[in-house]
Amino acid sequence: MDNKEALNLIDSMRWIKKASIFLLLLDYALRNLDSASGTQEKCQEAVDRCWQWLSDRGLSADELAYYLDSDEMQGGPLAEGNFASESVEQNSLILILLVVGFFANRAYKTAGLQEQMSEPICEADESSAVYIVDYIERVGLSDVLSSYLSAKAKR
Repeated sequence: MDNKEALNLIDSMRWIKKASIFLLLLDYALRNLDSASGTQEKCQEAVDRCWQWLSDRGLSADELAYYLDSDEMQGGPLAEGNFASESVEQNSLILILLVVGFFANRAYKTAGLQEQMSEPICEADESSAVYIVDYIERVGLSDVLSSYLSAKAKR
């Protein structure tokens, strides 16, 4: 399945389905950060918080946005510059941050706080799926995405 087919299927899904698929893929992307334990730890924390928000909306949008908006994260363990440009590690980090932004955007909208979104969070709306799928391909997870989409399409 190519990216265009994948995007067509993703675009036709309800938000919760596509969000679940993206989170499942992040389990694989996290493995690419084994060599950077600080980054992997913070990314795992962010992914866990996305799962928590998805299951019970028990977190604020700010708690999800923290990973993209705080200088502490963006200048520290989640800085893209910590990795070689276009490396699988850097692309995995970007993929994870794109998905976390996707969740933060939805959390702000669900809470009726759209006006409080930062620019990166504002840009991470449903149209960001094209970038998420692109980075899924860059980190070598297109086959995994295809299998998830095939399974979801059969339901």
